[in-house]
Amino acid sequence: MQSGALHRLIYVSSAVGVLRADELDRILLRAKASNAGAGITGLLLFYEGSFLQVIEGSPAGVLSLMERIRRDRRHSSLTPLESSPCSARAFPGSSMGYVAPRNLTDSQRLDFSRLLIEQREAGQTAAAKTSLVDHLWSFLSSFREIQAA
Repeated sequence: MQSGALHRLIYVSSAVGVLRADELDRILLRAKASNAGAGITGLLLFYEGSFLQVIEGSPAGVLSLMERIRRDRRHSSLTPLESSPCSARAFPGSSMGYVAPRNLTDSQRLDFSRLLIEQREAGQTAAAKTSLVDHLWSFLSSFREIQAA
């Protein structure tokens, strides 16, 4: 792990159009190389047309990557779920951990779908945001064993 301040940003977004497996593979290969060079770690999930990504690294690195993602025309409805300093990386072993949709367990698929519904319906109250973040981390804990491939 790099020394210095760490920041974590988690977002969800919708894919624009149909994302083919070979296109996703190209995105992942480029992201792994770029993230490794920038000291970024994290996790990417893609299921039923939605992305969920955890990005961890230096504050400047995370925010720079997030701006590139915001400009990427393959995303719409990009919504940050969490953005804050962190004391340790949740996914330290991978510059871009990824679990293919076919490798998600039934429980993970259901939790991902529920999380997306909860995110869309969450109000602006502190209780709703706390509930969403709690559900998010409960869901993400099932991926903690992701390591670099």
